Amino acid sequence: MAEELPRCFDPYLRYAIRSEFKNFEVFDEQESKLFLFVELKHAGLAGDFVRAMSRDIFGAEFGLTSPNSRHLTMRAYKRAIKPESFRAWNDNVSRVELSLPLKPTAIEKGAQRVRSASAAAPTSLLVGVIDDGCPFAAAQFVKWTAGVATGTRVRGIWDQNEDPARAPIPVGPDVFGEKPFDFNYGLEFFRESVPGVVGLNDWIQLHKRVNTIDEDSCYADAGFKTLKHQRSHGAHVMDVLAGRIPPSARIARRDPPSWNPGHPLTDPACEADIVFVQFPESCLRDATGVWLKGYVADGIEYIMSFVDSRITNVVINVSYGPTTGSHDGTSELEDKLRELVTYYDGTSGNPKLDIFLSAGNTYLGEGHVRFVRQTMADPDHVEWTWRLPPDNTVLCFAEIWMKTNHTDSVIVTLTSPGGRSSSSATGPAPPGPPPPPPAVPALPPYTGAYAPVDWGDNRVWLIAVEPTIAGAGMVPEHGNWKIKVEGIEAGHEVHAYVARTDPNMNMRTGAKRSYFVDAGWEAGRAAEAGCTYAGGEFDKSGSLVSRLGTLNGIGTDSVAGVHVAGGYILSAPKRKSPYSSAGPARPGPHPLRVGPDYALFCDESYALQGVCAGGNRSGAVFRLVGTSAAAPQLARLVAGGQPLTVHDAPASPPDEKRGWGDLDPP
Repeated sequence: MAEELPRCFDPYLRYAIRSEFKNFEVFDEQESKLFLFVELKHAGLAGDFVRAMSRDIFGAEFGLTSPNSRHLTMRAYKRAIKPESFRAWNDNVSRVELSLPLKPTAIEKGAQRVRSASAAAPTSLLVGVIDDGCPFAAAQFVKWTAGVATGTRVRGIWDQNEDPARAPIPVGPDVFGEKPFDFNYGLEFFRESVPGVVGLNDWIQLHKRVNTIDEDSCYADAGFKTLKHQRSHGAHVMDVLAGRIPPSARIARRDPPSWNPGHPLTDPACEADIVFVQFPESCLRDATGVWLKGYVADGIEYIMSFVDSRITNVVINVSYGPTTGSHDGTSELEDKLRELVTYYDGTSGNPKLDIFLSAGNTYLGEGHVRFVRQTMADPDHVEWTWRLPPDNTVLCFAEIWMKTNHTDSVIVTLTSPGGRSSSSATGPAPPGPPPPPPAVPALPPYTGAYAPVDWGDNRVWLIAVEPTIAGAGMVPEHGNWKIKVEGIEAGHEVHAYVARTDPNMNMRTGAKRSYFVDAGWEAGRAAEAGCTYAGGEFDKSGSLVSRLGTLNGIGTDSVAGVHVAGGYILSAPKRKSPYSSAGPARPGPHPLRVGPDYALFCDESYALQGVCAGGNRSGAVFRLVGTSAAAPQLARLVAGGQPLTVHDAPASPPDEKRGWGDLDPP
């Protein structure tokens, strides 16, 4: 079946089609819609593609489209990926990726609010955050005018959750929240009220008790589930990037923290307007990140819809980092980011857009394998272990990437701990009755190595293993699975990546981490390497499992305007944070990204990890460990407009771990 599908369908869409969407919790063929992130063959084809997909049976609706853009998002019924649609895909589309499907709610369309219209003059800097948790009523985000608190600095929130229970909230004759009809899913909330719709400022006032705001009720009544917790990822990132008190004022060095607020002249982010995009809960519960790209693309377009001629700079922090992908700067979302920062370059009346990503936290995650067949004398195959945990509740994916040329003879094989195999030449077995004894039963349906897909100048093999938790039917084994790649020609490189499965903050899913193991290296070299400690890490040289090349899967392009931040330890000069991912990217058509652009402080010392910033309530702070705290610091520095002054630069910058060097916190 996969061979008959349009060439533009990505491996995960092919997997979903082949498995009949069985692992998608909310998918209902009659009511659910697929969420597709589409890359056209060239700019200007959007109109042709929209017309070709306009048949009622497809139920297609589109996000924002532009004749100058190759990218758009699309929501449609399952019929839109069946044979009657294949000509439209083949004629117009170069790549399409599946994001998590959604079930639309029926809300009668009304007039679309002009987001750039604002009674109060907007700040010249607009801060965008795409994350989980926006405490819009917290004290650190109060808007001050002439020394008087006049409401919240949060100009807009788009909650991307699409749920029948997530509807505009009645407030007397009015409502709080409205449908963003240009995207047509989720709810959006504006700072200012208009007739019939209550804004964030008035909503906050409805929850005022004497001289304080009842933040608990304010968020609970609004249906923001993430804000019921003491802390959230989004609250922390938002405070680091745009809170009243900058990170440098919270650090205890020789003296106690000063807790001094930022000054708007040198730190414009401390008073800037904020637009927040809330990721859907269903996407956050699935930690792999492979189903989120369309939501990110829409989120950036939503933030930019607030821009008018009064806004000159936009900084957007995207808290998203898949471990999978081509890692050569050519993923579909990376092309979208490149397109955006090229268009919004600060000229021709457009604002200057800068997008910030974290480097990732997988340096020690054992999730990347690199193998090069150097000469004809070397073996033409490589094998390693993929260790899967027991009672894992989520799908486990791994990807094998090679350059397309000279890979026609390559075969990928997945073998279970019990010795049952699946080859990419035949693909996983479809569901069916087990063979009669004494035949060995096959692997569970949809578990195995899938046929390769050509993706740009790359070829990718997807490997999938169903959840290992006990359930009805045949369940995959946990333990040591074997991945073998055969038919590798001399001079060619193999890269493999595991999709992360450990749960996101505040999510209790039962998901557990899987990882790679080089069994031969562990048996013959690990003991010796464990006695070699340099630069804050034990030696790993000679192992197939590589700590280098672990950068964020959408942070491998090297383009001005897209910034990637790694982490360092404040008390240890030139020492990166142990978890901070490193380059280099794989070679591709764009200039090679060697590593993160800069390193920002992520740990105060080896003993005191993390960055201190705000939680979900006024006055609450907590430490977030990871490079998610580095990206908003870099964003705040760039927003300040001052030259970036590096200290403790690497010997030959940029390097794979700290880029051009360390930056002081803003």
